[in-house]
Amino acid sequence: MKKRNWKKLVGTVCAAAMAASMAGCGNSGSGTEQSESKSDDGITITFAEHVADIETQEPHMMKIIDAFEKSHPGIKVDISGKEVSEHNTQMTLLAGEDKLPDIFWLEQAPAKEFAQNGYLYDLTDVLKDYGINDSLLPGLVNSCTVDGRDYGMPSEVMMVGFFYNKDLFAQAGIDKAPVTYEEFTDAVDKLNAAGITPLTVGAKDNYSIWAFETMLARYGFFEKLDGLLDGSISWNNEDFIHFFEKAEEMRENDTFTKDISNMGYFEAKEQFLGGNAAMFNSGAWDIGEFESSDMASKIGFFWGPTFSDSEYEQEIGIKASGGVYVISAKAAKDPELLDAIMQFWQFYYGPEGTKIIAEDTSALPCSTYDGSIDQKEHPVLGTMIEALNDDWKAVTEPFNSLSSTVAYGFFDATFGVMNGVYTPEEAADYVEGLQSAER
Repeated sequence: MKKRNWKKLVGTVCAAAMAASMAGCGNSGSGTEQSESKSDDGITITFAEHVADIETQEPHMMKIIDAFEKSHPGIKVDISGKEVSEHNTQMTLLAGEDKLPDIFWLEQAPAKEFAQNGYLYDLTDVLKDYGINDSLLPGLVNSCTVDGRDYGMPSEVMMVGFFYNKDLFAQAGIDKAPVTYEEFTDAVDKLNAAGITPLTVGAKDNYSIWAFETMLARYGFFEKLDGLLDGSISWNNEDFIHFFEKAEEMRENDTFTKDISNMGYFEAKEQFLGGNAAMFNSGAWDIGEFESSDMASKIGFFWGPTFSDSEYEQEIGIKASGGVYVISAKAAKDPELLDAIMQFWQFYYGPEGTKIIAEDTSALPCSTYDGSIDQKEHPVLGTMIEALNDDWKAVTEPFNSLSSTVAYGFFDATFGVMNGVYTPEEAADYVEGLQSAER
């Protein structure tokens, strides 16, 4: 069986083995006796995730927690999860009540806001002390910073775009994934002619807009960002209008699922995995579920269409850290609890946790990995690794450069155009109104 060497693919050298045992104390200067006494005390770490069904949606986390608890007697990780929008709301409420869990997931924009409000622990020093920065892929170090200080650890490799069903493409006479917008439109026409739904998108969940963020970046989002923030550039500019026009043209061309306004992200994924749609807008977090499906060998991936009416760089893809794991400032006030928390993250990002993520759950780890991936057994993972290491320039997610209000406003505006609620100009004006209120 053909195998790919992970280390060569990610273009990084595996970090040296950590000097401290993962089963012992962290590299923070706390000694073995202290670690053993903590274990005898039976420390429990509370952990809030952003998925409702952790065992199904994040099997690597459950396996890592189980392995960690076995190797660290006396330290327990009490994990719970809710769907992302409900999770976000709950974390905001708990922050106001000073009842945040010890560790939890946040999107980067709210994480920065939480940090500025004093809710999060400054990780800058402990990430170095416990060797976590040495383990991370180079592009994922400093995943969430405020005023040059680290407040988050990467929860996933954020790779987003369009997954596609190779068999449905072939059925419609499409011999390769589209690159340009013109090729994308031609593929949509062929799929519609064959009676196949081209693209399934869940508009009920406004966060499921990932591939369209990459399109916005191709219309100069990052080049315009400073101007958007200081008011010298409006969201209602020619380039962004072109972006919204493309979303409108896609709607008019019957690109999307007929019932897009009544479908959420999970329903859209079910439609794709059921063979009832040719393309699905998602990211690397779905690799494990795709790998376990009956159509794993049929799934391909591409970055989404490039645009000839834009002067900005087109061969770009979001290859960065997604959401982040954070530690509450309150939990960090207890030195023993903080050390237990950091031992967990040391294990998670170290060799043991990384091996579980890569080999047992077919996901992209955030840390360097010196093993091999069997492409016959893990075709989707192999496809994503190839995309991760292609020549297209890596960019971050636009969402992470905006406030939560403006970012979600952009999501709502884009889906508004895709649903026919907004014109391109109205969508741009809507986001501009939210942005201007923050200047």
